[in-house]
Amino acid sequence: MKQRIECHNCNSLKCFVKQYCPEEYLEKISNSKNQNFYKKGDSIFREGNTMLGIHFIQRGVVKVVTPNLNGREQVVRLANDGNILGHRVLGNDKYYFNAIAMMDSNICFLETSIFEETCMNSPSFAYHLILFYALELRRTELRVKYHAQMNIREKVAEAFVYLNETIGTNPKTKTLNIELSRQEIADIAGTTPEQVSRQLSDFEDEKLIFRNKREIQILNERGIKNIVRDYKIE
Repeated sequence: MKQRIECHNCNSLKCFVKQYCPEEYLEKISNSKNQNFYKKGDSIFREGNTMLGIHFIQRGVVKVVTPNLNGREQVVRLANDGNILGHRVLGNDKYYFNAIAMMDSNICFLETSIFEETCMNSPSFAYHLILFYALELRRTELRVKYHAQMNIREKVAEAFVYLNETIGTNPKTKTLNIELSRQEIADIAGTTPEQVSRQLSDFEDEKLIFRNKREIQILNERGIKNIVRDYKIE
């Protein structure tokens, strides 16, 4: 990052720290944090690395992944502006997932000791952290539950619903705010690039989406949601 941005001057309205941290600790966190810039494809942390602290995405998109038995990446979670990374490792000494930037990203890093001190001395901050954990756990469990029941068409549609909810689209063009390869979509959908390619062609024929290389425009958001309407992932 070329220029350091203090918490008080940060424009990220979704930042967990800015939303729930008390004023006296916001200043302390701002003075203690490190800010790093990651290019697309860069690793923020890797499985087996020593856990030293918590990461907050100031701006960007990160995928949290784990390799499956076939060596392919399985996307556990997508995170964007304001989201936390590495929080699942609190209480352990090693990361058990990989976190990789899906686009150029600015990410703040806070040592575990400062983060834990803030939790211990701010009931409101700790309470909202518990709510964040609960919501994320519920969504993860539901996605795992329903993915086992979905066919390929439903898996790819659900991937687009998830991308739209977590990363969003351009308000004017309805194009996803990130460019994606077939492999990346497959990793999110839990299927193969070949199956994704066939399903994308079907979605285009049905006027649900439009593709321009790696850019994807959502033409019929309701139509895509209707494909997975029987699965209540909230």
